[in-house]
Amino acid sequence: MLRKKYVHLLLFGILTANSLAFSQTEGDQFLQNSLNILLAMRNVECDIRIETLVDGKVYTAKGHYAEQALPHAMPNAFFRSVYRLDIDFPTSASGTNMAEPNRMTLVSHVSDNGARHQIDRYISIEGNRSASTIDVKRLEERLRSSHRENFFRQVSEVRNLGGLAAMIRQLHRFYEFSAPVQENLSGDETVSVQRLSGTLRSIYHKELLDQFGGLTRQDHYPADFPSDVEVWLGTHNGFPYKIQYLRRPTENSTQKDLLFQETFHNVVLNGPPLSDSRFAPLNLPEGIFNSEDDTDNVIRSLGL
Repeated sequence: MLRKKYVHLLLFGILTANSLAFSQTEGDQFLQNSLNILLAMRNVECDIRIETLVDGKVYTAKGHYAEQALPHAMPNAFFRSVYRLDIDFPTSASGTNMAEPNRMTLVSHVSDNGARHQIDRYISIEGNRSASTIDVKRLEERLRSSHRENFFRQVSEVRNLGGLAAMIRQLHRFYEFSAPVQENLSGDETVSVQRLSGTLRSIYHKELLDQFGGLTRQDHYPADFPSDVEVWLGTHNGFPYKIQYLRRPTENSTQKDLLFQETFHNVVLNGPPLSDSRFAPLNLPEGIFNSEDDTDNVIRSLGL
């Protein structure tokens, strides 16, 4: 169960749906400002902490994230940055003897001449190891030849394809946000933040509910249905220091249970240029001889 949930949240994102127009609230404008800042950033480096609720128990993963804009990247570029995520997370069975910890690495990298752009993934979970790649250039060509603009937006809303800005763009589209509340970040009183509370937009409610399996026999939401979200944005830099995905038992309930939480610490935004070696192709560990090409699976998942 733990393996399935981590893979779902970390690799594939939380939400997918077709794009529709909507009006913006005051909170939406704050999130849009955060998106604009991330689209204009040169680089970001930070520690990351992920907490996931599984069967009533919270599991914590920790790691490091680095992202850097490509040379001459424009904010509206199809892919404007490269990144690396290294994260270790716990085993679901106590006392399990493993040769290496549960670990996942994602690296987005581009060749010097720009002809090749790939995303490499290596994952080891409770002794099961695998490696795969996504050919971003091939994906981009397929999307452009489709002439379906909603897929351009959909791709730019998956963080594992579009970086941190994609994460904020996804939140901005799926949730409607109330006016921000000024706070200090819990655990770090030096960081001033604005907390935005978001609820799933009505135009997506039925579609996404169906994707998660529909209401239960007791008319409750599915166990993993992210009906609400809370985002803590830096007051001075607009950076998303903390994001919580929450679930209400029913549509009219005021109770909100944690599904998934990300927090970012030791954030360095627009620092000195990061070394190119950080975003080099992955070297497969001993015993892993082949990396599966996952590009066609991604293309199929987009309906192309």
